[in-house]
Amino acid sequence: MKINVEKAGFQKAISRIEGIISVREIRSVISSILIEADQESITLTATDLDMTMKTTLPAKVERKGSITAPAKKLSQIIKEFRFESVELDADAENHIAIRDGSGKAKTEISLMGAPSDEFMLPSPIKESNFKQFPPAVVAEMIRRTSYAIAEEDARYVFNGLYMESEGDQAVFVGTDGRRLARIARNFPDSLPVDKGVVVPVKAIRELTRLIGSVSEGFVGYDKEESRLYFKLGEVELITRLIDGNFPDYRQVIPRKLDHEVKLNREALRLSLRQAAVLAAEPSRQVRLEFTPGVLVVSSSTPDLGNVSDPLSCEYQGEEVTIAFNSNYLLDVLGVLASEEIIMGFSTASAPTVIKDPDDGEFVAVVMPMKL
Repeated sequence: MKINVEKAGFQKAISRIEGIISVREIRSVISSILIEADQESITLTATDLDMTMKTTLPAKVERKGSITAPAKKLSQIIKEFRFESVELDADAENHIAIRDGSGKAKTEISLMGAPSDEFMLPSPIKESNFKQFPPAVVAEMIRRTSYAIAEEDARYVFNGLYMESEGDQAVFVGTDGRRLARIARNFPDSLPVDKGVVVPVKAIRELTRLIGSVSEGFVGYDKEESRLYFKLGEVELITRLIDGNFPDYRQVIPRKLDHEVKLNREALRLSLRQAAVLAAEPSRQVRLEFTPGVLVVSSSTPDLGNVSDPLSCEYQGEEVTIAFNSNYLLDVLGVLASEEIIMGFSTASAPTVIKDPDDGEFVAVVMPMKL
């Protein structure tokens, strides 16, 4: 294989995909980037076996072929390469010579690669299996639900974002068992999933990073291999899905609430941040005491201090005090932009619902703590 490529574009392409490679991997297929040269372009691919990312960029291909190169070293070499174009020349023994693409300088860097047939690639799927989706809408849906995803929960289905179709609506749900966020939006095409899938949190992070730079996206589903395929401009992201039955989130969202209180979002956010300073560790517990016309936000740590902050509200029921992890409430308020929010509850021990008055398709649920 022998190619000539612009350094800036090559470096950008490498940086797009190398993030999925584990820093703990040193010398293996999953610590390498696959380079494939064909016609007038090259394709770079990285994988951690659960997720695969590939990108294509134009290049002058003098000799077709493919090879794998150690990802971190290749990235470092290209970043520090002092010429504007790069020539990569790989021989039959998998030695990669890196030279000035203009041919003016005699500089040569040698890097040891590996045969490309050791690289494990997921099977491609038909173009007809892909459905278009609006990237900006998906980015918003992820932002408003992903905060509730668990990271390393033994209940594996909580370690990802649930996606399903309800007619012409796409529904995203994140939960860690103690809180839940659900949002729905109309899509031009229904998501090509059967009865909902769970996308791992690592893939969600990569999708978030990539999705902001494209104007259109496509998603495909391989049921047999249990994979989702995303096409985002010049980048393709393929992720294995989490096996298991996602809990029926509809049963978690209370259908009937005895009280619904409208609150100023920013005033509540600032009050919670203030109370969190003296919230006991590690629970981060704050208390919301509702009395007619007043909400008191408070916290305390023995032998250290306490906070009590009254806010006006439209509550008219009996006195109710509910305790929460302050981070959980702040996470919800942080993904909303409305001036006011609606907090709904029935008792101090029942799930509390937070709604956005400007968005009927968003709902968050937070489980209270014991007082």
